[in-house]
Amino acid sequence: MGRSPWFGPKRAGWGLRPQTWQGRVLTAALAAALLVVAAVVH
Repeated sequence: MGRSPWFGPKRAGWGLRPQTWQGRVLTAALAAALLVVAAVVH
């Protein structure tokens, strides 16, 4: 209903890239979570 997808195809290469602010926030949150896990495990 008029909602655009959060992620879409890249112009070159494989995978998806964020297309909306929600996709960018989700990507940043996942990256921050990975950094926290890496710091705790290390």
